[in-house]
Amino acid sequence: MVHEKALMFIFLIFFVFFTAGCIDTGSLNEDLVSDELYKLMPEDAVQEKDLEIPQVNITESSESDESITFSEIPELPTYSEENSSAVYPKEYRLLSQNFRRAIGKDEKIGEELFNITGKTSGYNMEDVCAVYNHVNRNWQYRYDKNAEFFFGASQTIDSGYLGDCDDYSIVMSALLKNMGFNTRIVTTYNTTSEGTYGHAYPELYIGDDNDTAYRIMDYVAERYPSAENIWYSKRVLDDGQRTEYWLNFDWSGSNGYRHPGGEYFLGKSVIYYPNGLIEYRV
Repeated sequence: MVHEKALMFIFLIFFVFFTAGCIDTGSLNEDLVSDELYKLMPEDAVQEKDLEIPQVNITESSESDESITFSEIPELPTYSEENSSAVYPKEYRLLSQNFRRAIGKDEKIGEELFNITGKTSGYNMEDVCAVYNHVNRNWQYRYDKNAEFFFGASQTIDSGYLGDCDDYSIVMSALLKNMGFNTRIVTTYNTTSEGTYGHAYPELYIGDDNDTAYRIMDYVAERYPSAENIWYSKRVLDDGQRTEYWLNFDWSGSNGYRHPGGEYFLGKSVIYYPNGLIEYRV
């Protein structure tokens, strides 16, 4: 009976999202928050006709953004859902704990960051992109049959950047976390006529200021000329006055060239925050 009630509860949550007619995300409590996927596109790019995701053009920057330095690294706000009494399903709680444990904080991660950037502090978007390039240049994909077990980030790095999408998300999140940035991990799946496919990827939090977020994405677009578009997601905060911006940090890219802000793997998703919050995107 308890199991049936839990399934019905989860079904109602997904039903609300489906009837809303947009890509929304929310916690298990009754409050829903919007979380939409967008992409920045150059004016001369060919747009995919079959996508129904809003898109905006890349703006031209009048100043040099050789390396956007954060005066203060954006901090995650406190969400009202964190104070709710909602209890997440066991499998989601377990994944959240495993992600946070694997990301952790290790001196070896700091050593790897120094090897990549030559710095121990004062990180900026130039360093963030250098980390992205380093991980993707060295990554070796390995299929992991045990989806519930995650290696620690330093262990994956020591193995020569060998792992699957879960390991990739953990390593990237660990490196960015040790730089002082915030990330979240998204697990997603979709079903086609050929079967069900799952994936995991990290997103980088680039703050709740529109101008800063766009400067960052413009910098990424200029740094990676092969990028046809820069994908990101938005989350409207509880006060309705501010919007969070998250940059896709998956290994995907456009035209086969990997870059931050690559195209999203679309599907039903569960989002894991570093503070334990869990949300859903349908």
